[in-house]
Amino acid sequence: MSKIFNILIFIFTTSFAQDISVQWLTKAERTNYQETSRYEETLGFCKQLEKASHWVKLTSIGKSGEGRDIPLMIVSKDKIFNPAKAYRSSKTVILIQNGIHSGEIDGKDACLMLVRDLVILKKSQHLLDNTILLILPIYNVDGHERFGPYNRINQNGPKEMGWRTNATNLNLNRDYMKADAPETRAFLKMFTTWLPDFFIDTHITNGADYQYSITYSIDHYDNVSPSVRTWIEEKFLKSILPKMEEKGYPLVPYVWLHDNKDLSKGMSGGVAPPRLSNAYTPLQNRPGLLVEMHMLKDYRTRVTALYQFLFAILEFFETDATSLKRAVRIADEKTINVLENPFPIRFENTQKTDTILFLGYKAVIESSEVSGSDWIRWTDEPNNVKMPFFNDVKVKQSIDVPYAYLIPPQWKNVIEVLQMHGIGIEKLKQPVEVDVELYRFKDAKWQEKPYEGRHPVTYKAEKFSEKKKYSAGTVLVRLNQRTAKVAIHLLEPEASDALAAWGFFDAVFEQKEYVEAYVAEKLSREMMAKDPNLKKEFEERIKTDSTFAKSPNARLNFFYQRSPYWDNQLNLYPVARVMSEQKFVAEPIK
Repeated sequence: MSKIFNILIFIFTTSFAQDISVQWLTKAERTNYQETSRYEETLGFCKQLEKASHWVKLTSIGKSGEGRDIPLMIVSKDKIFNPAKAYRSSKTVILIQNGIHSGEIDGKDACLMLVRDLVILKKSQHLLDNTILLILPIYNVDGHERFGPYNRINQNGPKEMGWRTNATNLNLNRDYMKADAPETRAFLKMFTTWLPDFFIDTHITNGADYQYSITYSIDHYDNVSPSVRTWIEEKFLKSILPKMEEKGYPLVPYVWLHDNKDLSKGMSGGVAPPRLSNAYTPLQNRPGLLVEMHMLKDYRTRVTALYQFLFAILEFFETDATSLKRAVRIADEKTINVLENPFPIRFENTQKTDTILFLGYKAVIESSEVSGSDWIRWTDEPNNVKMPFFNDVKVKQSIDVPYAYLIPPQWKNVIEVLQMHGIGIEKLKQPVEVDVELYRFKDAKWQEKPYEGRHPVTYKAEKFSEKKKYSAGTVLVRLNQRTAKVAIHLLEPEASDALAAWGFFDAVFEQKEYVEAYVAEKLSREMMAKDPNLKKEFEERIKTDSTFAKSPNARLNFFYQRSPYWDNQLNLYPVARVMSEQKFVAEPIK
């Protein structure tokens, strides 16, 4: 008991300028940052905040796979707990997501402390004058309760923590587009209802050792709307970077070293695929800030540093309460009215670099008798190195923006995913015949090992045009809407996180009818007799393609594929692109 008392006295004298009762200490604070609270204890603390303050409302965004509520804490000084009212207000709505990887749980404790200080201690309560906070204390609640001391081998504390994935072993930070997990579906419903202006996702790194407690990533490339990109570069980063430097927490972009044994080779930035949180929200025209605390710093240092970062962000929005809301509104309007065309769907880094001063540590490289290779051991001696930063990005692939997409109604899983993302869809009330662009796939190959519960497929997509009839009930996705960018990335098959690439259309690759060899032998002779050019093409193929020439099946299939018996829907992507504006008779699907 005396040990606990001594810990509390230490906390009181080092962490707080004023007295605070034990009931308002988090589990991390009560244990001198050795432990973090479990799910029920975390919920209890949130409920305690709600009961004590009219500025706090605790709700749930939905259920996890194991049936736990996923808590959402809404903090509003004006008691604006309704998303529609928040959207109409002048206040900036900030969403902070913690514990998507529940072993990386610093954000939970930092946020509990932050809300406590704002609404109970009334410390800097003016920071809520122009801001509404949405806080997911624990997003991956099932992973959080896979609790143990051995879940994060690279991480320095707390003593026990949760697990990286959800209960079905899915990494929720790879699921934002395909939305397989119930947690993701709950998140998307909440996100598209509230439409927060600013998104923060808190994590802890793996990787190298260095002096920084915090690294960050926020996309400000061509995947971000111009108005939002300008806000990030000219407003947010120019303010927050020096502010954190003043606080004693210098920031550096997310550390992705080319060679952690040789810092002079530099590190890379770039555009991530939108399956990741901070790359997904830009498709919704909202900036996404990824915060990565450094794994080798102790838990107290990490939580305190993150608290200071979140506090600095609130300070920024207190001094600039309107510019972001204006930027996202402009981005939304532009997406609805004048979407960039051609529209980029893939990016790549160039070889152009900036030079940054990187605050690292000196390392010793030793030969290992265990691995048979060199291994790196960092010292605590600072090593400040000017290094190249490969952070210049160019468009790798773009598409001509269609007016709309048409989707046959039987592809219900696809339609459901579109709705989860807040994409407005309609259904045709009467049949139409319309000129469309279609894709046909070839050279499809599936990944042998599963990735996030699926076997992703790669293919080549060849475009062609035709006039085609579509029945009543066909789903219509117009692109004159705020979520047009999300729709493009889901439905364009060559986008990095296209639903086709995730396997939502795998059935189109399956041949269902076959020809018997004795039938094909007869058919081939009849076809060559009727078409001398076909005979010539076949004979030329035999001369020039030895693999084809040696395969009886390939030779017979040559004729089957060119016959009227061939399945013309095989490898055909069923989603059509309507390139010019049409007067469809349609009604919204809710």
